[in-house]
Amino acid sequence: MLSTNVKKIEQQSLKIGIFINLLMSVTGLIVFSFTHLQALFLDASFVLVEVISGIIAANVSQVSQKRTKSFPKGLFILEPLYIFFKSILVISLMTVTAWNVSCKAYEYFFNGIGTQIKTIPVLIYSIVMVILGFCLLEVYRHGNAKVNDTSELLFVESKNSLIDVMLSAGIGVVAIFLMFIPEGSPLSFLLYTGDFFITVTLVITFVNQPIGYMKQAVREILGGTITVDAVKQKVYSTVKKNTPSKWKFEKVLVFKAGMHLQVEVHCVPQEAFSISDLNEAAQVIKEGLVSAFKLVDISFVIEFPDYTCYDGKHNI
Repeated sequence: MLSTNVKKIEQQSLKIGIFINLLMSVTGLIVFSFTHLQALFLDASFVLVEVISGIIAANVSQVSQKRTKSFPKGLFILEPLYIFFKSILVISLMTVTAWNVSCKAYEYFFNGIGTQIKTIPVLIYSIVMVILGFCLLEVYRHGNAKVNDTSELLFVESKNSLIDVMLSAGIGVVAIFLMFIPEGSPLSFLLYTGDFFITVTLVITFVNQPIGYMKQAVREILGGTITVDAVKQKVYSTVKKNTPSKWKFEKVLVFKAGMHLQVEVHCVPQEAFSISDLNEAAQVIKEGLVSAFKLVDISFVIEFPDYTCYDGKHNI
C-alpha cells in the first residue's frame, strides 16, 4: 500500500508537469517563429523534451514498482535508465544549440551577416516562461516533499525545470539590456550576437547538471553502492541498533535504483542462532527506514567464520 501511495503522488506531479511543460513549449515555439532567436529555440526545445520525457517518466513510475516472477525486486532499474538517456538528450540539445549560435556569430563577425533581435516579444515571452517555470518547479518540489524527497524522477525533473527557468530569465535580462543599446554604438554588435553570448553562457553554466545525473544513473544501473554519506549513516545506525545480539554484522551495503533502496547486511553468528531472529530484525529495520526512504528492501547475508572439520578422510 505504501509503495502504491508513494508512486501515485509521484505520477500525479509528473502529469501536472506534462501539462505545464506543453503550454510552455507551444508558447516558446510560437515566439521563436517570429524572432528566430536561437536561445528561444533552446528554451522551447528543452521544454518540449520535458513534455516527452515527462510522459515517459510517468509510465516508468507506474511500471517500475511492479514485481513479477522474472523480476521479483521490481523494475526500479528503469528509473536510472530513463535518467541516463534523458541526460544524454539534454546534453546533445545543449551542444547542437551552442553550435548553431556559434555559427551565426561567426557569420556576423566575419561576413557581416545577421538579423537584429526583436526585444519586445522576447521580453514578454521571458516573463511568462519564468512565471510558468516557477509554478512547475513548485509542483515537482511539493510532490517530492510529500515522499520525503525520495523520488529521483521528481528530483531530476525539478532540476531540469530550474535550468529552464534560468534560461528564460537569462533571455529576459539580455532583452532588457539590448533595449538600451542604440544602433551604431560600440555595443551594437550585441543587437545581432546577444543570442550567442547568453546561450553559450547558459550552456556552460548548466551542462554539469545533466552530466552529474548521467554519472549517478550509470552507478545505479551497474549496481554500485550509494555515495551519499547521510543515507549511509542513517542505514548503518538503524541496522546497528536493531541487529540481534547473537549476530555481529561485518558490513552494510546500500544499493539504490530510482526510489528503491536495497540494504544488504552481512553478518556472522556469535553463538547458537535462529533465522527467525534475523527475520524479525529485518522487519524492524525496514520499518525504521521506510519512514525516511519509503521504498526499502532488507536482506541478511550470513557469513560463517572459517573452521576445519574432519570427516575421517578429508579436511573440509
